Amino acid sequence: MLKLLQDRLGRTAIGPSTARGMGPPGTIKAARSFLQTYDLRSVKANTPKTFRKKLDDMTYDLIANLPAEARHWGSARKFVNIFLRNCAYNRFMYDAYGLGRIEAWMEVPLDSHVTAGLKLDGLAAKLDLIPPRWKTVIGLTPELSDRWQTLAQAVAERSRIHRVHLDVRYWNGAHITLHAKQ
Repeated sequence: MLKLLQDRLGRTAIGPSTARGMGPPGTIKAARSFLQTYDLRSVKANTPKTFRKKLDDMTYDLIANLPAEARHWGSARKFVNIFLRNCAYNRFMYDAYGLGRIEAWMEVPLDSHVTAGLKLDGLAAKLDLIPPRWKTVIGLTPELSDRWQTLAQAVAERSRIHRVHLDVRYWNGAHITLHAKQ
């Protein structure tokens, strides 16, 4: 059953809209195949630093499995983060792989919707963190991602949620509604 669930989660995590402009034909298939066969037991960690290392390893492993023209750190990290978030949202996968132990360290998948929400929420909360200029997912580097994830962590802490869950908030437009009422 877990294998079937992982197949489904890997297939649904990366679709045409998620991967638009991030690589040639075959990019989605390669990313899905990697995620569907990834050993989720390997993301277990006891510290944020250990989890970060495992997340980085998973990202670089995915990059190596993508077509040459699609080997971008930013898109691979986004695909990994969406997949892990979706696994955490599945009760069976969450329990089987102990994802509750790493949920607090998971990253929000970054894209233009999420970064726009982070900017708006960061300004509203008067956080002293200046977000970098957003360009594209494929232009994202580990250093830029770290800056965005730091802002996401601060916004999430103020909202009393884990930063991985901010994606749902921003994609649903809840941040816009909240600020419009203020």
